[in-house]
Amino acid sequence: MKNFRNKALALGVVLPSLAFGISAAEVIEEVVVTGSFIKGSPEDASLPIDVISRGDLEDFGNPSILEMVQNLSVTSGNIGETNQFDSRGGQGNEGMTTINLRGLGSARTLVLFNGKRHVSTESNGVDISAIPSIAIGRLEILKDGAAALYGSDAIAGVVNFITRDNFEGVEFRASHQDIDGSDGDQSFGAIFGKRIDNVHFAVSAEYETRSELGIKDRDWALRPYSENPQGGWSAIGNPGTFWPTTGPVFSPVGAQRADPNCADLGGDDSTAFCRFQYTFFDNLIEETETYKVFGEVNVDISDTMTFHAEALYSEVDLPSWKTSPSYPPQSLFGPDRFIAPDHPGLVDMKAQNPTLFPDVVDANGAVLVPSAAQGAFGFSRMLGVEGRNGQAEEGSRNTQQTRLAGGFKGEFSTGISYDISVSWSQREREVAGSDMLVEGMAFAIDGLGGPGCDQATGTPGVGGCEYYNPFSNAIQVSAVNGATNPQYNPAVGNSDELINWLTAVPVSVATNELLVFDAIFSGESSWELGGGNVGWAAGIQTRDESFDLELNRVADRAVSPCAFNNPASVTLGNVASLDCGANGTGLTAFLAANDAQSTSRLIYGMFAEFALPVTDTFDVQLAFRYEDYGNDTGGNTFDPKVAFSWAVTDSFKVRGSASSTFRGPPGSFLTGTATSLQFLPPASAFKAVDTTGNPDLQAETAVTVNFGAIFQTEAFYGSLDYWSFDFENPFQSENANQLIAAYGSGGFDCADGGTGVGSAACDELRPRFTPLGTQPAGIARTQRFITNGADLKTSGLDFVARYTFFDVASGELEVGGEGTYTLEYESDDFRTRDGLFLATGGDLRGQLNEPTPLLPMPGMQGNLFAKWRTEGHRVNYAMRYITSYEDSIPGIPSLANIDSQLTHDIHYVNNMFDQWTLSLSMINMTDEDPPLVSNDLGYDGFTHNPFGRMIKLGVVFTPAFGG
Repeated sequence: MKNFRNKALALGVVLPSLAFGISAAEVIEEVVVTGSFIKGSPEDASLPIDVISRGDLEDFGNPSILEMVQNLSVTSGNIGETNQFDSRGGQGNEGMTTINLRGLGSARTLVLFNGKRHVSTESNGVDISAIPSIAIGRLEILKDGAAALYGSDAIAGVVNFITRDNFEGVEFRASHQDIDGSDGDQSFGAIFGKRIDNVHFAVSAEYETRSELGIKDRDWALRPYSENPQGGWSAIGNPGTFWPTTGPVFSPVGAQRADPNCADLGGDDSTAFCRFQYTFFDNLIEETETYKVFGEVNVDISDTMTFHAEALYSEVDLPSWKTSPSYPPQSLFGPDRFIAPDHPGLVDMKAQNPTLFPDVVDANGAVLVPSAAQGAFGFSRMLGVEGRNGQAEEGSRNTQQTRLAGGFKGEFSTGISYDISVSWSQREREVAGSDMLVEGMAFAIDGLGGPGCDQATGTPGVGGCEYYNPFSNAIQVSAVNGATNPQYNPAVGNSDELINWLTAVPVSVATNELLVFDAIFSGESSWELGGGNVGWAAGIQTRDESFDLELNRVADRAVSPCAFNNPASVTLGNVASLDCGANGTGLTAFLAANDAQSTSRLIYGMFAEFALPVTDTFDVQLAFRYEDYGNDTGGNTFDPKVAFSWAVTDSFKVRGSASSTFRGPPGSFLTGTATSLQFLPPASAFKAVDTTGNPDLQAETAVTVNFGAIFQTEAFYGSLDYWSFDFENPFQSENANQLIAAYGSGGFDCADGGTGVGSAACDELRPRFTPLGTQPAGIARTQRFITNGADLKTSGLDFVARYTFFDVASGELEVGGEGTYTLEYESDDFRTRDGLFLATGGDLRGQLNEPTPLLPMPGMQGNLFAKWRTEGHRVNYAMRYITSYEDSIPGIPSLANIDSQLTHDIHYVNNMFDQWTLSLSMINMTDEDPPLVSNDLGYDGFTHNPFGRMIKLGVVFTPAFGG
């Protein structure tokens, strides 16, 4: 009776993640499993834990780390594929992979590596791309709040990657994944392990490549402006839009007009603007090279003591990250943007298009402003449909992670076990981009551009001084549609030397570092209850965390705050003063300057845990943790947890848990400023958004509840779990578009001349926008604060059902399904740091949530599966479903509903050949497109896979190894 109960409860704890089709027979031996520090607790614990074994990964074609995450239905909103346009986590994180349990934010999922912490980023949690998949022995996922044991960041749960520490022999692995439109993805790995007397060591290495896949290679993606106006279309293009004017002060003498060659060269002029689809030059997959090396050694020092040490190094390199050939300027209507009437490009455009800038006449036909006297203000960017030499602009992203860890485990003569360890990990990420120099463009529009021009003494357009021409007659061929421009005039074209001189390269290097000391003790007390002796565990932990952001001269606002630094700019009237004040946007037109940062903190924690076997069928777990997370505010927290499991019958079990959990604010959330870019509809362009730290920030907290039931027979397994998370003071960044809506005439009307100027609300909002008092369309820079934001409550159901047929075609067939159904995602109203109302909250379940700080939250996602296996063959089929959801601010009404998606995957594994295992996988067999979404890339990069059908061939070779 007791033995069978233990097995049943173990299977209740080791819940299968059916995205990988885990077999019920795979039960882990009596070890410390994630969610408890008490040895043996797998048989009596009360927590919802999924375990993905080595065999499960092999059944599904040995997926990469990114593919593992994508196959987990308990996650959503993961960062993994490129999405440089979403400021809620995708932007600037190309090449990064995170795991985001229940879509609550990847920073709220604690990731462990062999049970120990790994360095985390400030906003997005642990970058798991560093982990070599060939080294993984199993993956344990605790889907419950766990701060009582693990401390800060474990709000949504814990994911523990455990390596193959007992592997012996040699294994080689290779795979190729075919993706239409690219050269595919390749992976090569090897692991070697050996035991020599009392020493065991294992070394693994992995090399992965991903080939570039352009968004233009998917016919669903680049939709016409009329079908998806937010699908990568900017009103600031090249060819551009122009206003006729007579001087450097923006005072048009006629309506705006699109460049006459706009549509012919691939733009859209249906709204009197020449719009440019910048996403034509972007990628869905970036060219990526990944190198990973991991080694570990385990030494049996005595019968009661072992020593463990491990080392990890990884590099993820995106050497040619692709983006738009140029970005639009933040400021569009200053005197530096004025094109004089005698500008050679404008003169030629008037000659070729006599009606472009007609004479301005009065009611009697008298000429007031002749065409020849009209200059122009250009609503345009440096490069557009022609690309940069016909191609996208390139930047780079490079991430290096290093980890060293070691410690001793054993047991004292008293029977008390110990685990004492130290781990150090570091992540360094370098990001390099490209942007136009504001002052350089101002000089070039005046004919004083180029590397050979002295702006103080040069003559416009003479010698080494060149004009920049913003009109279409500078474009020979469109890279967008291949059209040759009949109005191209090489005499007024832009030289490569001039374009290079106008371009700067901002570089940032962000370094996160973590040093952890753990001392954990556990044992069995003499206190005996009806089901046995009480188990206990206790421990202490210190964490030394640091974050540094270094910037080159171009990117550092402290070094280069002002766009104009040459006295000739004042002489020419392009700027009134070289002093830009306290809120300068830096040298470049779009990638606004940032602020260097350096923060550190020392965190102390202690915990205690008790396993109470109240009866043979009823067990209770109690845990408590105190943590001082070391911020300047002196923040600390005490978090309890209680859980139970009750084996009602041999086949039926119920379980539940309740806890408080928390996350302390990272140091950079308290001070400093980080700058991102966000599309602001009133400005019809991306603009700089400064996210400023808040020294008054308090820890975010949550109360988590889980209650479930498991029914199991020899052939059937089913479970249903209710879960809820009730957040207070969650970390949120004020939403820039919500701020602008409150600032504009539809809100408090705070721009110069507005009815709200002078009110308390406008006194708070006006300093947030640069230039001060500007109309929303003229905003160049927005400041938002990190806040303890809108309280949030979410709850849902996890369900699993599977049935095994034991004799089907000489094999075993298992069929079933699993999923997560979100019942609610309820947010309070959104407010500023000081409590000013911004937007109404409500139930955001089933919403894209783009106008909020929150991530997309489809109502349900789940899988149906069938798995058939014999001694030499394994076939696995999975049907994956994501429900439809809504976009509350679509570009056009027809895009308000985001369709559901149903895809089919099949995997075949053959291990009949001696020493060889072959696998063939077809992902998205029916080649389903992702649902169309009203955003830059045309799909939801947090939720759907945009690649279509993918075919993967893998091979594993395990040669005989002796000695």
